[in-house]
Amino acid sequence: MRDLYIQLRITRIIQETPDAFTYHLESADGKAVKYQAGQFLTFILQLHGAEYRRSYSLSSTPGIDGFLAVTVKRIANGEISRYILRTWMVGDEVTSLLPSGRFTLEPLANARRDIVMLGAGSGITPLFALLQQALYLEKASHITLIYSNRDEKNTIFRERLIALQTVFTERFTIVWLYSDPADASGVYRRMSNSLLEIITPQHLHYPREQAEFYICGPAEYMRMAQFTLTFMGFREDQLHKENFVVNTEAKIARVQVPQDASLKRVRLKHEGGEQTLEVPGNETILQAALRQHVQLPYSCKGGVCGSCIARCTGGKVWMSVNEVLTEKELSQGLVLTCTGYAQSGEVTLEW
Repeated sequence: MRDLYIQLRITRIIQETPDAFTYHLESADGKAVKYQAGQFLTFILQLHGAEYRRSYSLSSTPGIDGFLAVTVKRIANGEISRYILRTWMVGDEVTSLLPSGRFTLEPLANARRDIVMLGAGSGITPLFALLQQALYLEKASHITLIYSNRDEKNTIFRERLIALQTVFTERFTIVWLYSDPADASGVYRRMSNSLLEIITPQHLHYPREQAEFYICGPAEYMRMAQFTLTFMGFREDQLHKENFVVNTEAKIARVQVPQDASLKRVRLKHEGGEQTLEVPGNETILQAALRQHVQLPYSCKGGVCGSCIARCTGGKVWMSVNEVLTEKELSQGLVLTCTGYAQSGEVTLEW
């Protein structure tokens, strides 16, 4: 399964804020990297003799930007983000999984709808890629970005957002929220349930049942936004949030692991290749594969990010935790190998 990994070369580094940098990347073999706006890359890093995996959203938009880019913000006590910002240089090659993630937008060329994006801090990264896609490909829709930060100098993509607003004056609105602004005359400071209830109706130009919401930021911020919008009557399928930062260890620990220890035959198929593993019924498919030195794609191991998604085309897989796949995707056979247990004697997974 090594062809699920790619080598990327750093071609440019841009400082966005005092603690956030954008890295332009190209495939080391010269081949184009296929991806969708809103997806992320999972980098495999070696540090202190151990392997670490970290996911960073792509801030570039295919077909609009002529480069692949991720934006990395220094996190307090975040050893990996500090390591990246300190050591990655132009010309370096880094290893990543292929782009993945379900935080994507289906552009509708003839749509006349509202796309509302709620971002806080570095949560702007995938939202920036999505709003570029929406602005250029949905020429009648209106995009509103509600963007929360500490102050102006710590606002990632501030100048690029202002430039887009100048180009798309009639179709792109930005609501800036600063908790500690340089200019204290602003109306709003911090996002809250009550403020979101006030702001949202003010920026809807089309029927509310057609609106789409994209939310990315700290877990508490996303929970608040999703809860408030649900309370306001918006449907679950209208709300989209990025999930790969959520910690599900406690939830996984509470779930009863299957007691069936009998071996199952799990076939792995990818681009014409096939491999068969023997997987105990009480061990996740990912754990069993890694134990047998089979390199399946993964990042969080917690049923959250979606890096390990495969399609089950034969047999049955049970997942202890699923924070990413929708009911529609489950009905299409998509499963998570990181929390997935083989329940039938034979299982076939395809990528």
